[in-house]
Amino acid sequence: MSQWGIRVTTPRVSKASATVDFVVSIDNDTEADAAVDVSTMIHALDADGERLGEPVATIGETDVRVAGGAAKAVSGTAIVDNPRLWGPPPNQRPNLYVAITTVREGRGIVDGVETRFGIRSVRFDPDSGVLVNGERIPLNGVNNHHDLGALGAAFNLRAAERQLEILREKGANALRMSHNPPAPGLLELADRMGFLVVDEIFDVWRSKKTPLDFHLIRR
Repeated sequence: MSQWGIRVTTPRVSKASATVDFVVSIDNDTEADAAVDVSTMIHALDADGERLGEPVATIGETDVRVAGGAAKAVSGTAIVDNPRLWGPPPNQRPNLYVAITTVREGRGIVDGVETRFGIRSVRFDPDSGVLVNGERIPLNGVNNHHDLGALGAAFNLRAAERQLEILREKGANALRMSHNPPAPGLLELADRMGFLVVDEIFDVWRSKKTPLDFHLIRR
């Protein structure tokens, strides 16, 4: 599979069922054409990130032929009944699922990726604000870089977790990731702990702060 080659969305969500759409990008780094099968199983996770029992939904094997040196996207849809919705505490719980995507060539497994995700609906209303799973959520947020002061920018799981625990105790429920791509581990912590996130790569668009700023690639 391609690096960052799996996209998961939940376009239709209710307490009774949720539609989970997948797009999987397959890279063929060889010169020869390849025929592969792509399948995905979805498991619910407990609070410790462990799988709960049998898969709650599956996307059966899809036959794909990828030309040598090329890439191809495969899409699929699964329905999860009675989904355990992701939402911010204290009224909601940050329930998570994991999608296990497997690529097989012949009888052998040639690649596999686990993608953790939450099932939730988010709506922005001009009168009510942000609604997560139908509940109005006042955003008590902070502007947060993933570096940790004297510890530096190399990601430290426990230090970042401690920082989020302190922010949560102070009432924070949202993070703006401060115009830099955050460490993937920080986003995973936010998912697990129930923080809403603005995953922001730039802080300039058409305007600029310096002559060679990001505005040059947003025109």
